[in-house]
Amino acid sequence: MAEANEALNVLVTGGAEGVGLATARALLRRGHKVAATACDAEGALALRQIGALPVYPDLARASELRSALQLAEADALIHAGPQFYGGAPQTGATCAAYSDQLVAYTAAVVEAAKAQAVKRFISLSFAYLYEAGPGAAREGDHDIHEADYQPMLQAEAIVRDSGLNSYIIRSGYIYGGHSADSAALADSIKRSQRLPAGLRPASWIHEDDLAEAITSVFEAESDTSGVEIINAADDSPRSPNEFAEALADALGLPAVAFAGDGFLSALRQQTMQDKLLAREIVISSELLRERFAWQPLHGSVESGLEATALVWRMKDAVNADDFYNKYEDAAAEAIASFAYDVALPEPESAPEAPAAVEAAPAPASAPVKAAAPPPSDGPTPWNEDDAKREERRRRALERKAKRAAKSAGA
Repeated sequence: MAEANEALNVLVTGGAEGVGLATARALLRRGHKVAATACDAEGALALRQIGALPVYPDLARASELRSALQLAEADALIHAGPQFYGGAPQTGATCAAYSDQLVAYTAAVVEAAKAQAVKRFISLSFAYLYEAGPGAAREGDHDIHEADYQPMLQAEAIVRDSGLNSYIIRSGYIYGGHSADSAALADSIKRSQRLPAGLRPASWIHEDDLAEAITSVFEAESDTSGVEIINAADDSPRSPNEFAEALADALGLPAVAFAGDGFLSALRQQTMQDKLLAREIVISSELLRERFAWQPLHGSVESGLEATALVWRMKDAVNADDFYNKYEDAAAEAIASFAYDVALPEPESAPEAPAAVEAAPAPASAPVKAAAPPPSDGPTPWNEDDAKREERRRRALERKAKRAAKSAGA
């Protein structure tokens, strides 16, 4: 690989969310230039906000990926697209549902990287590919050979056979404030849904810590050829049940309800999700720490989930601020410009009856319909008096002034 700390142009797949977005941000902080794939306008906006260039190739087409590499003049590629197969197992989003897509994307990414002759290549993979054994799994331990895990193993094999000098980073389950799986799990907890239970310990890693691991490996000097596997996880394994409970605590939600084994559960075929929840999946990150001087910022899921909840609260606060700035200020301006000199019509008085017919009984008159209100130029009620209108206008302008002062002070 090239010299350490060399500024490079990097393409990140899956860069609009989760660990892809965190990796793009980490690379930019270190002086690299980053282009990243996005699927929609929201993802493109997230990339532009951190200073990255969004690109929109079809990840199943090597020609489009190479065009994106050439556009970015990229000499390095980080394949974070597989992140979508390694989120919290309670959500059920595993590689089994999209196996063909995973293999096709990896094959296209590798083909484009070879055609572009990139200097550095890193691909993301997951700890659940290790076969269960005593203690935490280390690099070089045996892989599992069940059919459900073959798509991810096949994707790794494509990288191994590519001839690229590269790394495969096998991570614990990924979570964080920009993870779609984490948001889906939080939504299920908020709606008091019963979650599938998982009691065995598993390794986890916050998206920012995984991004730092990827960046540390990416920038390290290496004279080795071929492909090397590196493990990445935090210090404290937790079962899926414990992870969900920690997430509920971080969000201030009631206790989580877990689904038990029903009468029919033994009769149906096990899914990939069932198998993941029933397995112990713990890995050791000792090699990553010793060789690449990596340390997780969040050594436990409790710490990482507090940071995750903070990201979501900050996002909610920004959205609320945008709402008030857009709508309440517009309402205040409409009230301020309202024409207050519009006079309401005087009520009509009935004519007095002549004195000569005072003794005669008055005939019954038909009911008179109330007059319609005059047209309104703004949000103020048509029958509100001047004092109330002026008070409404004063309060609206005061709110606007307070927000302006707050923004100026910040």
